Amino acid sequence: MKSRSGQAILSAMGDQVLLLLIGFALTSVLGGALGFFFQTRSWSHQHRVQRRDQTHEQAMKVFEEVSSALDKRLYRMRLVFWAAKRGARGGADLSALNRALKDYRDAIAEWNDNLNRSLALVQTFFGAGARQQLEDHVYEEYSAVGRALDEFVRDVSRAGHGDLPVPPIGRRLTWLGREVYALNIQMLELLQQDRLGADAPAAAPARSSTTPLLQFGSQGDAVRELQTALARAGRFEARVDGSFGRRTDSAVRAFQRSAGLVEDGIAGAATWNALRSSDSTQIVSAPASSNVGSS
Repeated sequence: MKSRSGQAILSAMGDQVLLLLIGFALTSVLGGALGFFFQTRSWSHQHRVQRRDQTHEQAMKVFEEVSSALDKRLYRMRLVFWAAKRGARGGADLSALNRALKDYRDAIAEWNDNLNRSLALVQTFFGAGARQQLEDHVYEEYSAVGRALDEFVRDVSRAGHGDLPVPPIGRRLTWLGREVYALNIQMLELLQQDRLGADAPAAAPARSSTTPLLQFGSQGDAVRELQTALARAGRFEARVDGSFGRRTDSAVRAFQRSAGLVEDGIAGAATWNALRSSDSTQIVSAPASSNVGSS
């Protein structure tokens, strides 16, 4: 009787020990698994924070580099324009212009050395939208104003010239400065909002304008369309080459004068509308002029 009771007690104790061992094992495994899960999660969070901080730091360096390059070239262009403006007076000393030109050419060389690199960095850290703004608007206007500035400098540098008219390059440089400022604000806002890298906004859909703003130094298909329209209006007799140079400028001014528009050499909405109206008038009157010619 006693032996059976002792066996029962031993059996119960064995069951309790077994349950304790099982509970300990389960607690250890579960605790280890939970510890590993939370530790991995903590490491992952720290890694994300570190990557975000690194991306933010790299993006700030890209912003400073690109912004500095834009400001440097813009300021050098202003110095050249101011010196050329003084040199436009007949007999003026051109030494200041030559010094400004040297600094300007050095800035352009540095600019060209980093052109594609800057575009790639801006797209990588600030997205395709910022890259689009930089390439399609800011870079294009820098090139257009630069061509106009080069033409003005060539005129000023000619020996024996009299007083020369000063083209409206200063106004264009002011507008370009506003565009650079807007791009700077756009990139700084992305930095502030941590919308960088993969989270940066995509490029906006391209919008074709029926009235592009063209002026001295502009290039491309829109200029070819303008030259063709001016030729139909009887104001442009040179080769249609897509380059807004002196002949195109003279043709635009002549057409503006004949159409009663402001004669500023800038093909904006009013000039385009007048050209299209003139073209429509010619098309409507073409049969009558054809009949007269055949009689």
